Amino acid sequence: MLFWMMLLVHHVLQEPTGCFACVEEERIALLDIKSVITDPFSSYTSWNKSSVDCCSWYGVHCSPTTKHVNRLVVTFAWESNRTLNVSLFHPFRELRSLILSSNDFNGCIPSDCFQSLAKLDNLRHLDLSSNKFYFINVSSATLKLSKLRYLDLSYNKLNESIVPYLVGLSSLKALYLSGNNMGGDLLLKGLGTLKNLEELSISENNLNGDIGLCLQNLLHLNYFDISYNQIRMPFPSTIIRNLTKLAYAFFSNNCFRGVISISDFANNTELKVLDFSNNNQLEVQFEHIGLMPSFQLDGIFLSNCIVNKGSSSIPMFLSTQYQIKYIDLSNNNLSGNIPTWLFQNKTDLLYLNLRNNSLTGPLIIPSRLKNLLWFDVSNNKLIGEIPVSIGYVIPSIGHLNMSDNFLQGVIPFSFKNLSQLNTLDLSNNRLCGQISNSIEYLDKLFVLDLAKNNFQGNMFKNNFNLTFLSSFIVNRNQLSGEIPSSICKMVELGTLDISENQLFGSLPNCMNNLIYLEVFHVGGNNLEGNIPSTFCGFQKLKSLDLSNNHFSGLVPSCFNLSSLLYLNLNDNNLTGPFPSAFFGNPLEVLDMGNNHFIGDIPNWIDTLQNLKIFSLKGNHFKGPIPEQICDLKYLRILDFSQNNLSEDIPPCVHNMGHNLASQYQFLEVVVIGIGGTIIPNVVKHFSSMPYDIALFWTSIVYIDFATKGRSYTYKGDIISYFSGLDLSCNKLVGRIPVDIGNMTWLQALNLSNNMLYGPIPNTLARLVEIESLDLSHNMLEGRIPSQLAELHFIESFSVAYNNLSGPTLGMVGQFSTFEEKSYEGNPYLCGPPLVKSCSNISSPQQNQVKDGHKNEETMEHLITIAIFVLGFIMGFWGWMALLFFKRSWRYSFFLGVDGYMEDIVDMARNLLAKIKSRL
Repeated sequence: MLFWMMLLVHHVLQEPTGCFACVEEERIALLDIKSVITDPFSSYTSWNKSSVDCCSWYGVHCSPTTKHVNRLVVTFAWESNRTLNVSLFHPFRELRSLILSSNDFNGCIPSDCFQSLAKLDNLRHLDLSSNKFYFINVSSATLKLSKLRYLDLSYNKLNESIVPYLVGLSSLKALYLSGNNMGGDLLLKGLGTLKNLEELSISENNLNGDIGLCLQNLLHLNYFDISYNQIRMPFPSTIIRNLTKLAYAFFSNNCFRGVISISDFANNTELKVLDFSNNNQLEVQFEHIGLMPSFQLDGIFLSNCIVNKGSSSIPMFLSTQYQIKYIDLSNNNLSGNIPTWLFQNKTDLLYLNLRNNSLTGPLIIPSRLKNLLWFDVSNNKLIGEIPVSIGYVIPSIGHLNMSDNFLQGVIPFSFKNLSQLNTLDLSNNRLCGQISNSIEYLDKLFVLDLAKNNFQGNMFKNNFNLTFLSSFIVNRNQLSGEIPSSICKMVELGTLDISENQLFGSLPNCMNNLIYLEVFHVGGNNLEGNIPSTFCGFQKLKSLDLSNNHFSGLVPSCFNLSSLLYLNLNDNNLTGPFPSAFFGNPLEVLDMGNNHFIGDIPNWIDTLQNLKIFSLKGNHFKGPIPEQICDLKYLRILDFSQNNLSEDIPPCVHNMGHNLASQYQFLEVVVIGIGGTIIPNVVKHFSSMPYDIALFWTSIVYIDFATKGRSYTYKGDIISYFSGLDLSCNKLVGRIPVDIGNMTWLQALNLSNNMLYGPIPNTLARLVEIESLDLSHNMLEGRIPSQLAELHFIESFSVAYNNLSGPTLGMVGQFSTFEEKSYEGNPYLCGPPLVKSCSNISSPQQNQVKDGHKNEETMEHLITIAIFVLGFIMGFWGWMALLFFKRSWRYSFFLGVDGYMEDIVDMARNLLAKIKSRL
């Protein structure tokens, strides 16, 4: 007996924390779930019939004593827009935690989700976040979920109608409703009855109204997030003061107003994180503090607030005894030097953000910051050199951004000691020398941005070790030499921008190693050769810029990249017809300008349905503009200038760009994202800071477009708002289409240097956004429509060198700024700014009569000349005919000619003799 007891004890002690098997009924239920999921990431391959122990399956956790499943995670597993069959989970009688987030569910079977879930008596934790639920019929079923402690419905499509039904969850301690559609007034009065709530998140809901009533009874609240809403009210300091348990408070990205003092939080003794960012009407006072708060603040975020109104210095409050780990004072127009006292007693400082201010003086990094992980002083006015000891004083730094300052000198050699650095941004300074050898030691570097400096020499040696680099950006420097083959070692590269340097030679043959490349820019160098066919393997490529080089030959026929959105081939020596490889591409920007392309513009151009910018200028395209161009509904910039295009302008051209609903999301995916260190968990349930962790974004889209009499480069945000149509310098004929006036969004229209005739349509007065209008050097006639004077934004205007008549538009509105050159070359125009007065010039009718008389006189002269010529021809050939048929006459004629020529020669000799005697 003793032996069996000892054996049992030994067995229990040796039993692992998991279980050797699971309940067979629940194993079958898990296999039933497996049969209806798609599992796109192959996460649930362990769920199979051959495995007996379902407790060891991915996402499954069992009780070590009862072997029943008590926690189940099934995420990213269903097809899009599926319904949730809740009955699949009924067999799990002891289930305490059910996580079904990120499955794109749009409803339930049965329709009452909570009614069916209420059968899970032991359910404590329910996560349905990041789905597409727009309505959950909860009825009174929530009363049966009385044991539920945690409910996450965030990032669905729910509205405020669900809130009254949540009051039955009396035991609820955590409620997450962020990212739904609860717009309008804040309808959360019922939440005041959930007195046990400790965590509440209602961010990203477009909420507005008074938040006081929903908070005053939540005395246990520890975590509160109401960020990214539209709350327009004075900050409720009195209500917040009563929430003595509050530790994490996020009020950022709202419209709170008024004045608050840090002493208003004196009662919040447990406060650790306080975020007021992006409330630009809220004044936060740190000076003249009354009662000093006794909390131990970990993080304070004050980006884009009014900090200490009347003072532009960094608040002295930060020099107090608080061991603050996270400080964000960005976007506050702070000035002066970076004070040394800011770093005193801050040995635990992990995050310091001072970007977008007006700080001056040298860059100061004290030696006390051994634990600093994130340091951003970008977009200030700092001067001097980077401290030579930087690599020794912040050895743990992961994200370092000193861009957009006036720093000079070289990169210190001590950078090689920054072994944890994964994001380095030194762009837009005055740094020089070669790219430091110390950079080559940073084997954990993920993002390197050295753009817009004065670096010289070669890029890297062949033995460098930046194999984990994802973004390498060195554009607008003075780097020279060939592109080193060592760049192909960066097999993780997603962004490579080496444009606007002095590089030469051809592209390395090994570039097919860069299979993850999404952005590749080499424009503005002296590169040559053909576009390599290896590019055809870049199936992830979204943006390609080869402009302003010496590339030649044809575009590869395999160049049908399914992900390519931005392609710039401008200003090279490329030849051949319009590339058939572009057929059906998802391109949003296509610039083939200033090359040697030939042939017609293909009729299949309408297959480029996503085009927003399209330039073929400065080539040798001929033939008509295909009517299919009218089907490009998103096209907002079209430049076909300086070609040999002929025939009429398609009358349907006004349909171009008809659908501009997405203009403000222009090329949203084509950006260079500069990521950074993931901040350690500051906030419970957050893996990173709840604001933009990617602090640096650079737009890569640009285009050169002629407007207002000169060529401009449009790039960045500006290009999202610009629109233009340029068909100038071709051989187009016919009339200007009347319906062009329906392109009311157009800002620049250039039809100059063609052979257009007829009147100027008065419908052009509908172009209310037009800033530049050029119709010069055509054969237009008639009067200038007086309605054009209503164009209030026009800055450049020309109808020069046409056949227009009558008065100009005078000195009215914007047209009072235009000079005579806007109208020159039209002899029958009159009025200011021309010197011709309309009272001293014949009317168009009189001009027509005079022109008629002139035409009659011209006709008489032409008839006289024609008779003379005809008589001469008849007489000459008649005489020749006589000589041909009458031999005796022919002999006498030539004998006479000979005698006449002898007399001429004798006269010439006598004249020369007289001239010599006189000399």
